[in-house]
Order: sequence, then structure tokens, then C-alpha cells
Amino acid sequence: MIKKDNNLSLIIPCYNEQNNLPLLFKKLLEIELECNEIILVDNGSTDDTSRIIENFIKEKDSCIKLLKIKKNIGYGHGIMSGLKKASSQIVAWTHADLQTDPKDVINAYQFYISKKGTNNCILKGKRKKRNFFDNLFTSFMSIISSYAFNIKLSDINAQPKLFHRDFIKLIQDAPYDFSLDLFVLIKAYQKNYTILEFPVLFKDRKYGNSKGGDSLLGKVKLTIRTLAYIYRLRINLKK
Repeated sequence: MIKKDNNLSLIIPCYNEQNNLPLLFKKLLEIELECNEIILVDNGSTDDTSRIIENFIKEKDSCIKLLKIKKNIGYGHGIMSGLKKASSQIVAWTHADLQTDPKDVINAYQFYISKKGTNNCILKGKRKKRNFFDNLFTSFMSIISSYAFNIKLSDINAQPKLFHRDFIKLIQDAPYDFSLDLFVLIKAYQKNYTILEFPVLFKDRKYGNSKGGDSLLGKVKLTIRTLAYIYRLRINLKK
């Protein structure tokens, strides 16, 4: 495999994604020359996710690697585990469900390296073409979070997210659940990082269910967890 001169590690958490993996592999092979490594984190799956990834790695000469986590203790833990294993100067994460295209990571990376002095910058997606209720939910959570921390936040859980590896040192105490995205943005503001957004097309998941709250019940649970986390984080910041 002939690789381009690049310095990007892409982290993709996978939890029970066996049906999505063939589609994901196809997309990743289209971008692998732009990456130093692609780390697929099997985040404690109970299906054949690990076996399918292992077989793919054996068959293909690619930059794709597998990181196994025996027990799922949260979305945030899976991503942080992948970030800590990353070897590149620029790191990013996106999701395995292909609701956003992995090519968006490459677009973000190319923009990042085209700018000078971007070490103190975080790039994140801003989802387009979502349905009304998803947009309403996202706007509600963004308003609540912005008010709680007196900062301007939008589309908090949008992917991908990309930044210089130095930022990993600032988020070692990150939460293990879906509050990770909020935590990262708050830390970025605290440390005077610039947060830049770029549009990404948001698609329906083809297989499986979203781990972050696609259903009404899922959104209610995510809202409760996020509000509880906002409360705890506000208390900790005051100490």
C-alpha cells in the first residue's frame, strides 16, 4: 500500500455494528490513503463486530487497526481509549453508523492543515438535512448547555470532531458516556480554543439503532443524562 504523507489518526467506536461494517469498510478504503491510521474501537460489542474487523484486517493491506475493549462502559470511554492509542499529531473521531460520511473527516483535515497556527483549534461538523424533531431536540440541548456555561454552543453531538493531539492532555478526565462531546467543547472554550464548524450531510442509519437517542425514549434518556451531567460539571467548575 502506497501512502501519502499524512499525519491523521481517525478513531471510530463500534458497538454491535456487525451489519454496518461492510458499508463502513467500503467507505474507509476510499479514504485510507489520507490517514496514517484508522482505529476501529470494538467498544465491548456482544455481536460479531470484532471477528468481522479482524478478518477484514487479515485480508486487506490497509492502515485499519482494531482496539478491543472487553466491556462496554460508555461511548466516551471507547473514544478516549482510541485517542490514547493514536500515534498521529492530528486526531479525529466519527461514528460507524455512516450517518455522516467518513470523507467529512478528510475534508476537515485538509482544511486544518491548510491553515497556520491551528493547534488551538477544534473542527466539528454541523449537521444538515435532519428532520424537524431532531433539529428541535438539538437546538433545545444547545440552548440549555449554552445558558448553563455562559458560552455559545450548537449541534453539540455532531461529528466529526478533529484537533491536535495536544488537546488530549486537557480531557483526561472526560466522562465515559455521551456527555463526552459536551465536555470537549466546554474544555475547548475554557482553554481559549477556537471552535470551527463545517456543514455535513446527515443521513438515516441503514442498519441497527442509534446508541445516542434516535427514538423518543432514547432522546428522553439522553436529555436526563445530559442535564445531570451539566449540573455535576457546573458544581465541579465552581470548586
